[in-house]
Amino acid sequence: MKKLLLLLLMIPVFSVAQQKDKLLFGYAYGMIHDGAFGGGLAGNVELWNIVNIGPAVELTSFDGHTMIPVFLDLKLKYRLDGWSPYITGQFGYNNYNVKQVQNLTAPSGNQQMTTFNETGKNFYGVGAGIIRHFNQFGVYASYLYRGYTYKYPSDIKINDEVVNLANKQVSTNVFILGVTF
Repeated sequence: MKKLLLLLLMIPVFSVAQQKDKLLFGYAYGMIHDGAFGGGLAGNVELWNIVNIGPAVELTSFDGHTMIPVFLDLKLKYRLDGWSPYITGQFGYNNYNVKQVQNLTAPSGNQQMTTFNETGKNFYGVGAGIIRHFNQFGVYASYLYRGYTYKYPSDIKINDEVVNLANKQVSTNVFILGVTF
């Protein structure tokens, strides 16, 4: 995980080193994610002047707890004179691990305060945005709709009875402002 984060942090160095006919684009951005502020980095390789695809990482929060999504970022762009509207898709893993304390009910009806971990699983995001290109960089804005899955341990016990919790599905809106280089 640390090697992947280091690689993602090095993306801006590689993209700034290019002069023209760029194949690699770096994206750095701030975001509002479910009412909380966060930020991220992405590095996309451009294919056929229309498809941008590459890894990305963010630092944000969910329910007041740190969350670090690592994902594949895909942009389908249409180039106009200095502008690039695009649609985007994101697919990845949500690094999230929070201790929960809840009153759970066993199949027999017994209730007990129980401590367990809620962890991130996979997520997806879809949205649209626009980039304004200048000489060496660009600015962009986008909106994403994201769906997250959270999972729970399968071995939660109350008085020797196993309690199974279903995966939790949540969705949120993400607003992004950033620079591309």
